[in-house]
Parts: sequence; structure tokens; C-alpha cells
Amino acid sequence: MGESGSVFDILIFAVIAIVLLFRLRAVLGRRTGEEQERSNPFDRPTVVPFRAGVAGATSPGFAGGTVIEHDPNLPLSLDARVARVHAVDPTFDEKHFLNGAKSAFRMVVQAFAAGDLATLRSLLNSQLYGEFGRAISERREHGQLGSVEFEGPIEAEIVDARASAHEVQIQVRFGSRQLHDGETVAPEAETIDLWTFARDPSSRDPNWQLVETASH
Repeated sequence: MGESGSVFDILIFAVIAIVLLFRLRAVLGRRTGEEQERSNPFDRPTVVPFRAGVAGATSPGFAGGTVIEHDPNLPLSLDARVARVHAVDPTFDEKHFLNGAKSAFRMVVQAFAAGDLATLRSLLNSQLYGEFGRAISERREHGQLGSVEFEGPIEAEIVDARASAHEVQIQVRFGSRQLHDGETVAPEAETIDLWTFARDPSSRDPNWQLVETASH
């Protein structure tokens, strides 16, 4: 009786194992050789150089693990342009640059108003220095030289950046309230200026020069 009971138990377990095996095959299915491999979520995406006509991320033919490089026909964001400046000139520090730009702005505005070419000489590139010199000569002939004072702080923010191996340019938007000769109350509206500073990133001279000005 004991031996027949053991044989019976073995048969029961064997039947259970066969039933479970069939159920697993029904749930998981069988390999046919045509299964698609799933992508590894930890793999780094493949970067494909941009080519016109290549399907983008929102196109039906886009492959989820592929990243297409930036379209050179589209503008870069400001952050991306500033990042290029950092790549060309690792010493570039935005906060330090803006502090220096505000000091330069104050000096240039006051030197131009007073006709102080000696101060302007080190702050402007040669082309802009020539333009400022001619304007100062005309103002001197008409008795228009004077002084400028600033009411409140000068506001400054970077609005554009360009970088190459030989030159880095940063455009800054300045906002200021200026008191000219004869004025006792600063205007309510700020004077808005867009100035562009440049320097050679390969030069040991850390100073920037003003290369372009515009006012709004």
C-alpha cells in the first residue's frame, strides 16, 4: 500500500507539471523566429547628422532611439549660443562679464558726453573709436559737450552671443535713466541700448572692447 501510494503521488505531480507547462506555453507563446528585439532603455541614443528630408521626432517614420542633430537652418537658443562661448572660452563667466559691461557702459557714456577720447581709446575697437571721434568733433564745434549722470542702477542682460575660434561677441541690453546737463529729474522711461562687446579668446588680454552700439 505504501509503494502504490508513492507511485500515485508521483503521477499526480507529473500531471500537475504537464498542465502548468501547457498553460505557460499558452500565455508566453512560442518563438517563431520573427520576434522583434526590444530596445534597451539604458542604451545611449544614436545621434544622426542632420540631413534635409530626414524624418524628425514627430514624423511617423521616426525611430525612438535616434536623435537628429540640430538643423543648421534653425536659430540656436540663447543658452546654446552662450554654451558655445563657454566651449571656445572656458574662462568666460557671465556674472563677471556683466559687472564689467555695466562699468564700461557708464565710462563710455560719460566719456562720450565729455569728449574724453583718452578714456574711450582703450574701451572701443579702432572702427568704433573713429566713429565716436568724428561725432565728438561735431559736438565740440556746436558746443554740445557736457556731462551725464545716472539715476539708479544700470540694468544689463545678455541677449545674444556668437563664438568662433578667433572672436567671441556678446550683445548686451542696457537699461538706464540718464541725467544730462540742465536736467534735474531723470526721465520715467529707461534709455535702452544694445551694445556688442568682443574679444579674441586666444589672447592673454582678458579685456573686452566695444565694437557696436545701437539705441532704442
